[in-house]
Amino acid sequence: MSELQTIKCYLNQLPATLIKILGIDPPFDTIPEPVDSITELYQGIERIVIILIDNFGLFELTFHKPEFMIRQSQMMLLLSTKNPYTLGVLHQILYGGFEKEPNGFHLLRFLNNNGKKSCFIGRKKDLARYDGGTYSVAKDTDMATWIESAKTINNYDFSWMHYLDFENLHKQQQALKQRTPEDLIEKLILRTDKWILGNYKQLRPNSLMIILGDHGRVKLDLEYSGKIAQWREASVPVAILIAK
Repeated sequence: MSELQTIKCYLNQLPATLIKILGIDPPFDTIPEPVDSITELYQGIERIVIILIDNFGLFELTFHKPEFMIRQSQMMLLLSTKNPYTLGVLHQILYGGFEKEPNGFHLLRFLNNNGKKSCFIGRKKDLARYDGGTYSVAKDTDMATWIESAKTINNYDFSWMHYLDFENLHKQQQALKQRTPEDLIEKLILRTDKWILGNYKQLRPNSLMIILGDHGRVKLDLEYSGKIAQWREASVPVAILIAK
């Protein structure tokens, strides 16, 4: 991790950055400018795969050490935002900020209108709110999302898949008084890391995989203590960039 190139930027700079990587001029009068150091590095990219993982950030990356993400990461973005939770992250990336569709901008619709095919895989309620009319597939479990991702990642210029099992599994296990949320987070991160490795092996050349993390849908009362609790509290959303 010490040798990994790390860049600090604002979360709402991602839309223009993604657009420019795909060879399109972003609407600079509508959304914040891209991060030039990223767009300069990733040229000739033909497709982008976004993988959003709930309850995954800088703390979880360094504490649980998912093997594939750490081994293959080329660049890590520390994403500054006033709202690091799931819906806030979706809103800022798809709209370029907290305003809904500023000047009609929606990331997926913008890509579609500029000759790029996009696909959004996620929870039905999230798709209804955020898909912008693009092709979308509703999936309620991470296993179903992973299976669907294998069908889509090489068939679209921009595909987005959302891993969100934690919310439902945490509720189930709370009722049964089983695994702690900390154990559950670790299990899901390490499991998803293996699935993402499968996606990476499947990806065609000239692809860019971006693994995004957020703080989940709501703030959790976790049982970490001491310095570990302080590190977790200070954790920020991250984006891990892996080109193939």
